Formats: sequence, structure tokens, C-alpha cells
Amino acid sequence: MRTLFKLLPISLAFLTGVALTGCNDDQQAQQGAAQRLMPVKFVPVSTSDVTVELTLTGRTSALREAEVRPQVSGIILKRLFTEGSEVKQGQQLYQIDPSTYEANLAAAKADLAKAEAAAYSIRVRSERYAELLKSKAVSQQDYDDAMANRKSAEAQILAAKAAVKTAEINLGYTKVYAPISGIIGKSDFTEGALVTANQQNPLTTIQQLDPIYIDVGESVNDLLLTRKEIADGTIHLNKDNKVEVTILFENGDKYPEPGTLEFTGVSVDQATGMVNLRATANNKDHVLLPGMFMRVKLPKGIQKNAFTVPIVSVIRANRSDKYVWIIDKDNKISQKFIELGPEVGSNVVVKSGIAEGDRIVVSNMQKIKLGDVVEPVDATKPAQEQPAKK
Repeated sequence: MRTLFKLLPISLAFLTGVALTGCNDDQQAQQGAAQRLMPVKFVPVSTSDVTVELTLTGRTSALREAEVRPQVSGIILKRLFTEGSEVKQGQQLYQIDPSTYEANLAAAKADLAKAEAAAYSIRVRSERYAELLKSKAVSQQDYDDAMANRKSAEAQILAAKAAVKTAEINLGYTKVYAPISGIIGKSDFTEGALVTANQQNPLTTIQQLDPIYIDVGESVNDLLLTRKEIADGTIHLNKDNKVEVTILFENGDKYPEPGTLEFTGVSVDQATGMVNLRATANNKDHVLLPGMFMRVKLPKGIQKNAFTVPIVSVIRANRSDKYVWIIDKDNKISQKFIELGPEVGSNVVVKSGIAEGDRIVVSNMQKIKLGDVVEPVDATKPAQEQPAKK
């Protein structure tokens, strides 16, 4: 009996310890669960006035481009330019062997002299027959034949002169000149090469690069809106009544020269649903080369009280539907489908779908799912200003 009473305090102490240990384990489990909440950064939604620009993509193209081809056949004797250099309109580029064409010109001149000599004799005879006809010394038929021979001889002179002119032109074509001013490219034919008149392959190509074109595409809806905004003054025109645009390189760097919108296409590409637009920019130093990928920013005015969210927060559910993750008041992840407007820097305007104060998720977007409870972290505030963890 005494042994039982001696063991009783020990048993009570053991049971009390077990109970306390169980409580501590539950508390630690709850604390561990709280500590295991995924930290997720968000940005709060608010309204602001934003300068809206429509970003269009496209490529540069030369203002003018001319393919240089020979107009006569022959052997190239000389190439008279440096590849990649600037040439002027009318500058000689190639010399084709003129020997054959000089001989043809000489022969044509000889034929002309022969025709003129024959015509002289026939003309004198016709004049003599005209006098003799008055005294009836020759018949009317003889006189008519003499006049016909005279006209035939005069026609032969004209044909001979045309042959001389043709020979002179062909001789001139042995000197190949630049049809426009610009930067001349690689020569596909060297000295000693045989070229033929109007051949398919050009000798070289000349491109005029200052100013230069930037060809971009715009959707039909955006084009109609752009025209409306130009008409109502939302998009301002410069002193030349043209829309001034900003030009960006592929890496996002700004081209120092502004561009101007020149014209819009007159048809819609059925494959893409886009309309071609063309902008021009000064290119004195030839920084821009044909075929470069460029971006053109078209100003669309200032949009008052606009909702904007980071572009990185937008998720595409499919081709048309887009949504963002929202952290609700209970720190649970919810979803809102949105309608997007134009991009503004690293943000995008949201036309509908969100409200002021919404907390838009901007991190760990691939790791969360609908209904998850997370630890919200305000991405707009430094770490020391974040609320203390409970």
C-alpha cells in the first residue's frame, strides 16, 4: 500500500509532463505551419495619369534601292568603286570592253556616208529631170521614178543615222554608271567576267540610307483608333502635320533621332490582319541598316485615372483570355480576368477586371494555385517597412 502511494506522485508527474509535451508539440506544429507559408510579393493597385504609347515592331528598309545591270554584253575590264563606299548618281562603276562597239559605230558611220553619197547623185538627177520635164525632154514616168529614187535615198540616210545613234548608245553603255546616290554593296562580278545585256543577276546594288524607312504593322482596330485620336487632337502633329514617333533598337536602346509617321497601307494583310505603316528617320551616320529589327512608339496622349499592373503579372489563359493572381483580405490566392490596354513602360493599362486596392501577385506565380494561403509581401516597400510576422 505504501508502495502504491509512493508511486502515485511519480505517475501524476509523468502524466502531467506528457500532457505538457503534447501541448508544446501542437503549438510548435501551428508555428511551423505559419512559418511554412510561402512569401509572395504583390503590388497594390491604384489609379494614375499615364502617358500612353503604342509600341509597334518592324524592320528597316532603304529609302531607295537600285540594282545595277549591264545593258550590253562584253568582258568587264575595270571595276571603278570600293565596295561599301558611298557613290554619287552618274559616277562610273564599271568599264566593259568597248572594242566591238567602237567597230560597230565606225561601220554605222561608213554606211551613213555611203547612203549620203548615193543620195547626192540621185538628188542631182531628180533636179535635172525636173528641168527637162518642162521642155518635154523626159517623160512624166521618168521624172516620177527619179523622185521615188530620191525619197528612197533620203530614207536610207535616216536609217543610217539611226544605226549610228544606236551604235553610239551601245558604246556609251560599255560605261556602267550609278543610277542613284547611296551606299554601294558587294560586286558580284570581277574584272574578266563576261556579262550579258539585261542579265538576271545584278552587278551590284546601291541603297540610299538617309533618311531610312521603318516598316511596321498595326492592327485594324488600333489604326481606326489612331485616326480618331489624330482627328480629335489627342495625338499631336508636328509643324509638318506629321505624327512624331520614338524609335528603339531591338535591345531597347533609344535611337537618338525621332521619326515621323509617313503613311498607312491601303489594304489589310489577310494572313495577319495587320495594316502596314511606314515611318522615316534621319540616318546621316548610317547607324541604321536595312533589315534591322526595330520598335516604333506611337504617342497616344494621356489617359486619366488609369489602372496599371506590371506586365510580368499578366498570365495568358489562352489566346484571348488573360488574368492576374490576387491576394484577398484573408491572404488567399484568387483570380481575376482582365481586359488589357496599351503598354506603358514595364506596366500595362487594364481597361476592366480589377479594382483599386487589389493586391496583384508579382512573384512565385508558377508555384501558387487558387485558394492557397500565402504570406503577402508588399513589393513597393523596403523590407524594414514590411509588417512583422505573427
